[in-house]
Amino acid sequence: MKRKTLFIILATLVLSLTSCAMSTDEIATYLTSIDSSYQNGAYEQAQTEIEKLNKSTKNMTEEQKSKYEELQPLIEYATQKSGEINNALNDAQSLCDQKMYYEASQALDKISTDYKLPPTEQKKFDEEKTTAENGIKSVKITDALKNVETIYNGGDYDKATAELSKIETSNLTDAQSQKYQSLQTDIANAKAAAEKAAAEAKAKAKIDISMAKSKVIGTSGYPYASLLAENDEKWYFAPTDEPDANVRDSGGHVSKGVMVYSVDKNTGNINSCLLYTSDAADDSLRV
Repeated sequence: MKRKTLFIILATLVLSLTSCAMSTDEIATYLTSIDSSYQNGAYEQAQTEIEKLNKSTKNMTEEQKSKYEELQPLIEYATQKSGEINNALNDAQSLCDQKMYYEASQALDKISTDYKLPPTEQKKFDEEKTTAENGIKSVKITDALKNVETIYNGGDYDKATAELSKIETSNLTDAQSQKYQSLQTDIANAKAAAEKAAAEAKAKAKIDISMAKSKVIGTSGYPYASLLAENDEKWYFAPTDEPDANVRDSGGHVSKGVMVYSVDKNTGNINSCLLYTSDAADDSLRV
């Protein structure tokens, strides 16, 4: 009687242990649920679920066992580290919110070095990294626009055009786009105005220096003329008897008493004969 009772107890225990183990189909369903919990950031739930599979490892297929062994350490790590990782990500997000994009990018680089990011945290990391990178690009574009404006204000329109063309326009903010278009228009207008002025000046000019010298020679009666000085409007010549006559003193200043003829660069008109009257120590030509 005692032996029969013991047999019944053992049979019941074996049946109970067997019933605790899951079937292959149940394991497949459970693994899918665990993976879903892990992917969605429910790490504690995934940890609880995967612990229930410990009793069923012998019933797993090779594929199921491989998936189980893959998920187990990932879930354990995520359960332990997700709090730290999210705190670090929140700090990086705060830096982005303050437009401290370079600092945010450095903080994110450190996170990627210090941790193996679980799925949910990886998604948040990618979003913050994109925000930081776009912010850095925006800062660089603003600086580039300021540089173009400086060059434009300095009058180098060709260089300003070249620098403006280097700016990537696909991700401009509304303010940057407005500034870009404004600079583009201003540079084009200024360049056109400068080209027009140069063309008008060229068309207006009647003579060159050789013709001016010939006029001085013809007017003065001297066989030669020495160029003393010039400005934007006139040339100044001293008529001489010799081709290389020295009309300056030993210091390089125009000598006193030299007769000077001025020739208008645009009209070719020669002003009346003028007398150089400044001191020899003064290097300027005063007429």
